[in-house]
Amino acid sequence: MGEASRLAAYMDELRGHIIKAVEPLDENQFNARIPGLINTPAIVLKHLAGSERQWIHKVVAGEALARDRASEFTCEHVAKDAAVEALQAVGRNTRGILDALSDEHLDGKVMAARQTGMGEVTRRYAIFHTLAHLAYHHGQLRMQVKLLTDPER
Repeated sequence: MGEASRLAAYMDELRGHIIKAVEPLDENQFNARIPGLINTPAIVLKHLAGSERQWIHKVVAGEALARDRASEFTCEHVAKDAAVEALQAVGRNTRGILDALSDEHLDGKVMAARQTGMGEVTRRYAIFHTLAHLAYHHGQLRMQVKLLTDPER
């Protein structure tokens, strides 16, 4: 098992924690906006799937992808089961990509759209960026779930 496969396993673990975090939410809570916050748990899951597709499928693997990032943040009702399945499907594709990536290709340079514009990064950077992003939003989701399910908040 190469380094990319080991990182994929950690990504799978994080994704599992994210899915477990939203389990206690019913459909209404999953789509509920907490006063003072912009994103619902549904929006966060949509965004995580879009970001992982961008960074792993497009940047690392070179797949053609036209991401509409702004649409990830729209407030229409999102079916919880569909959002979870979409994130899991992205994860399955990511696992296949990273399992096939050799250690020699991890430091290969690729182009990536970043907040500062297009820039050159390594595939390893793109993978670590995705891991950090999943971890960040896992924490956000845990806090949202606590606020949505704790009657004493």
